[in-house]
Amino acid sequence: MTILLTSSTALADAPQRYVGDLPLRESLDARDAVGVLRMAPAGRALIPGGTFTMGATPIEMLAGVALCEHEPLGPVKVPFEAPNGLVHRLSAHCDPLRFETEGIAHSVTISTFKMDRTEVTVADYMRCVAASACAPPAFLPGDARFAQPRFPIVDVAWTDARDYCAFAHGRLPTEAEWEYAARGVEGRTFPWGNVWNPHLANHGSIALDPTDATDGFVWLAPVGSFPDGKTPFGLLDMAGNAGEWVADSIDLDVERSARELLAKAYGSAPVTNPRGTTGTMRMIRGGSYLQGADAQRATARSITYESRKLPGVGFRCAEDAS
Repeated sequence: MTILLTSSTALADAPQRYVGDLPLRESLDARDAVGVLRMAPAGRALIPGGTFTMGATPIEMLAGVALCEHEPLGPVKVPFEAPNGLVHRLSAHCDPLRFETEGIAHSVTISTFKMDRTEVTVADYMRCVAASACAPPAFLPGDARFAQPRFPIVDVAWTDARDYCAFAHGRLPTEAEWEYAARGVEGRTFPWGNVWNPHLANHGSIALDPTDATDGFVWLAPVGSFPDGKTPFGLLDMAGNAGEWVADSIDLDVERSARELLAKAYGSAPVTNPRGTTGTMRMIRGGSYLQGADAQRATARSITYESRKLPGVGFRCAEDAS
């Protein structure tokens, strides 16, 4: 069940290439052999508290369906037999009911907190492994698809993410904190604004090959590779690259559908600093390099067992402002 540093202004508009996992800007003049490293900003950003609308409205859910149906395999229909015996044809990927997991739009107040500007990198996580404070990731050492120092760490369980954040003097953000950081009080559809732009995130596609390279990367990208896609708070890769574990948990009742429980987990009354704390199923926020445009929306959410290690799921840490 599951999802600048610049040495001179002359270099500012030079073409960009990637060597390994380090982005370089090269001089337009080949005789000027100066390469300039552009590293994503480190540390945690202060996220001022505020009140926002968490969850999607019916109109926002339908907009997500429309995005989904623009994917290569989005319009593909499959037979579906309704309880009345009538056979309908629904999209296997873009069933409107799937978007109901984004819950009931309601008012949430969040206290000021801090959040990592980027997803936790492989280099940072492996320091925790070396200190025997974190379990190793599931990917093999040397796997070029994942084992790059500036790539986001993936293939780690929720408990591994929790342990790393404790090691880094933080904690996992709550689901409400994560969505607030991605949407802001303005209620943005995407971390950067309200219009989908395929060049602002390392995304995938609903296609035979879900790894869409049109954004410049087939698999993962170095953290911070899409600076124009950052949030007003300065957070990078809140859409795409790796999906992100958050603190919340939910208990699935076998008598009720996952869709129903996920939608109702939000509730509808105004709340302050909410957090789901029951069960061993964990929430994942932010789309990954394996998911299409609809999953990159700030309200999109998914769920899986906390013990799973997935190649498209990593995390970032948060901490209380105090």
